[in-house]
Amino acid sequence: MGLTDRQWFTLRRLHSLSGILPVGVFLANHFFFNSFAVSGQGPFNDKVELLRSLPYLVLIETFGIFVPIAFHAVLGVLIYREAKFNNRRLSYAHNHMFTIQRISGVILIFFITYHVLFTRFAHWFGHDTSDMYALLHDQFRSPWLFAAYVIGVLAASYHLGNGLFGFSIHWGLASSRTGQRRMARVGMAIALLFAAVGINALLGFEPLDGRLKPVRLFNLQEEPAAIEARIPAETAPVDARHATEESR
Repeated sequence: MGLTDRQWFTLRRLHSLSGILPVGVFLANHFFFNSFAVSGQGPFNDKVELLRSLPYLVLIETFGIFVPIAFHAVLGVLIYREAKFNNRRLSYAHNHMFTIQRISGVILIFFITYHVLFTRFAHWFGHDTSDMYALLHDQFRSPWLFAAYVIGVLAASYHLGNGLFGFSIHWGLASSRTGQRRMARVGMAIALLFAAVGINALLGFEPLDGRLKPVRLFNLQEEPAAIEARIPAETAPVDARHATEESR
């Protein structure tokens, strides 16, 4: 039995809402925490351990991340099957945006599945997850895998930015043509911002054996542990000897 127009309209609104809350909020949080990779291995792993220590983590992941993403993806597939990619009611540019939105959604289904399996559940495949920075650094030695992650970040950024445009229409926030054009520009600006932050976070893992570096917008103070690691081992006995002589 097919859906009525009212039921279809309700599902479209729920789909657009779930793309912003909580999926869009999670994406912003995910890119933010991944950006600690720009500070190096220690700060990134510290944030990973902080997330792992959250109370009720399994419930948060299940009902705050996995279920909403699955709900959004299933509805997205249904909408994709009903989509008309050359809608004469839309402008030429909006038809392209509409098409890319659907394509980016399909890309994200495969990308997110891979990303979750080989990060959150990487131990299932025999990978050591005690050092997530090293795990991702090793993965990004492959140009193909790094390129796949760049495509995934671009797809997620565009999907969210253009999704904001669709959200504003479905929920009546931009009913006039002027308002819709404004929201389209805002959505693309947000997409570009997310893409820049997301790709810079990837560069923080020094992909391709360190040939690519991230952009740092602030000065980072080196941690004492990192400073000690740079001190040659042979200086330790000398320092100990001086300390002994001074104590005499």
